Amino acid sequence: RDIRSLVTDISYLDPQEGIRFRGKTIPETFEALPKAAGSAYPTVESFWYFLLTGDVPTQAQVDEVVAEWKTRQNVPSYVFDAIRALPRDSHPMVMLSVGIMAMQKDSKFAAFYNSGKFNKMVAWESVYEDASDIVARIPIVAAFIYNLKYKGDKQIAIDPKLDMGANFAHMIGQSDQYKDVARMYFILHSDHESGNVSAHTTHLVHSALSDPYYAYSAGLNGLAGPLHGLANQEVLGWIMEFQKKLNGAEPTKENVTKALWDTLNAGQVVPGYGHAVLRKTDPRYTAQREFCLNTP
Repeated sequence: RDIRSLVTDISYLDPQEGIRFRGKTIPETFEALPKAAGSAYPTVESFWYFLLTGDVPTQAQVDEVVAEWKTRQNVPSYVFDAIRALPRDSHPMVMLSVGIMAMQKDSKFAAFYNSGKFNKMVAWESVYEDASDIVARIPIVAAFIYNLKYKGDKQIAIDPKLDMGANFAHMIGQSDQYKDVARMYFILHSDHESGNVSAHTTHLVHSALSDPYYAYSAGLNGLAGPLHGLANQEVLGWIMEFQKKLNGAEPTKENVTKALWDTLNAGQVVPGYGHAVLRKTDPRYTAQREFCLNTP
């Protein structure tokens, strides 16, 4: 602990103030980036440009990314077939990992490597192409999985007029308010200093020149662990179990404290606490709380 062993340009995690993206805090990032039409929040596409270049994009540059991602959204039908072939009670992360792997045969990096003309000096270009394809397609695959598992397989087509975050909200059948939720959530969780389990795993796998599809799928498998991404699910499970025990009673300082100590005394952890670096309230939580307080 507290031994600096990682250098990254994209984001930095300060123990006291939380994540900084390209030197900017979360509020500064939201303030600086161009906003989605009719929204107080930026698009994911504008944030992508900002992360990759370190520059705040113009609206014209954002529009270029939005248009480019739309050309990359063509998820092959066999990807959906592969996911549907899994048991319906498979965890969504299993389905997402399988979906990413099903797209691997389209890897531009793998094709370049196998072409006999591989040149490590320009190999980043095909990595960028694969990464762009994956990022553009993830919301479509994720929305498909959500609808398959929780909406009776009633799928909703892409709206070609919408940006990535708004399209995800649309594809899972949510109201217009959720468009900003998706934009905000995707930006907040886009990068976290690159040293966590999932990010480290993608770097490690790709270091063997496995293409980005292999690497990203491996990262998802790490993210699925309870000490990483699954903690989000574990938190909800803990809260729902606590609500059951309340049996209709209002939460109070006393019964919440008791529930916390009951968990700890049973040799278990309280999900969502115990961050390896942060020593204060996570500003990602603060941003989401403020959204809730300011949304009718």
